[in-house]
Amino acid sequence: MEFLFRKEPAKVLLFLKGRDSAYLSEIARETGTTYVYVTNYISVLEKKGMVSVESEGKKKMVKLTEKGKDISAHVEEIRRRVE
Repeated sequence: MEFLFRKEPAKVLLFLKGRDSAYLSEIARETGTTYVYVTNYISVLEKKGMVSVESEGKKKMVKLTEKGKDISAHVEEIRRRVE
């Protein structure tokens, strides 16, 4: 689970936590990461049941699952305590 506590993965999770859903390109832009990074990382999160991904035409919409919401809340709390 160490992948959750690095800077970029945490930014992605916390960005999603504040929204109902977001496009991959929007996540990359708003978190300062690349589209390729976000695509790969979202794939990992999807395999772990933390996000769901739905295609909307050419774009993919990402949404936190209940498990993802719970974990992102914990990540936020840990980051708050460390900072």
